Amino acid sequence: MSTRGVRHGRAGASVPVTALVSVLCALCGIPLPASAQTAEQLVVERRLELVAARAAFEAARGAFNVVERQFSAALEEVARARRQGSDDALERAYAQAQDRSVPYRDRETRLGEAREALVRARQAVIEIIEIRLEQLVEEMDAARSAQQRERLDILWRDLATELQQLEAEAGDTFRLEPVVLPEVASDPRDTPEDIQAKAAILERQAVVADTLIQEKEREIQALTARLRNQRQRRDFVAGTDRFDDTRVPVVAGAPTGERTPSSDSTVVGQRPITLEERIQMLQDYVEQLASYRDQLLIRAQVFRQRIRSVAS
Repeated sequence: MSTRGVRHGRAGASVPVTALVSVLCALCGIPLPASAQTAEQLVVERRLELVAARAAFEAARGAFNVVERQFSAALEEVARARRQGSDDALERAYAQAQDRSVPYRDRETRLGEAREALVRARQAVIEIIEIRLEQLVEEMDAARSAQQRERLDILWRDLATELQQLEAEAGDTFRLEPVVLPEVASDPRDTPEDIQAKAAILERQAVVADTLIQEKEREIQALTARLRNQRQRRDFVAGTDRFDDTRVPVVAGAPTGERTPSSDSTVVGQRPITLEERIQMLQDYVEQLASYRDQLLIRAQVFRQRIRSVAS
């Protein structure tokens, strides 16, 4: 279960990272000892779980490849027997293909389950790393020396790189589905039942659009939190700290809104889009979806008004 929706409280207020770790533990069913586990400890645990999930997936894929080759060979034998025109050979080939289809389906199911487990394990690492990054920025803010802040920044950069790699591995590409209104036209021959059915189609589509709006708004919230985290971190490492220690090094990093590595997330010039660009594109998309939803509801209302006129 994603923790993105609980990251920030009402009206954009910041939620303490320790509280987020507790929420994550509760959502994942992780027991909390007397001294609550830290995000750093959870990162280590989630990484180990990801390693195990990858190994299980590779094992499942290897086993599936074996039965897939066997099943394909049986199907080729069926095709060969059919070309030869031998009923006896065809019957034997069919029987063999049927026998081999059983382990094939079983291994295919297991491979699918292993793939889903890998996706869940990877997402768990991504989510706890996001929390740990916020925690590191809070620790930078409380750091008593430039050396301590620099050490925390090295940890931050390593985790940020790991996060980008995990998102690239997950195929976290930026795609927006086109908004297309369904073709539901009015017809003078429509009965009240036909009109009601068309109105229901439009209303169901509006519910789908509204659900997608909520999903994209959660993505905007999560990306905004990450962007804020990146800006805070750069402020800490690039300026003078509050103790007037001018030895804090200036870190030459990516511009505001560090780019994701996804090859499909591109704009003009085929460069990766920044977080700011991604947020803006999502916000524009939400506006399109809201307009799309409203048009659907208006059209559905027109249909329902027509039902009353036809009935009268």
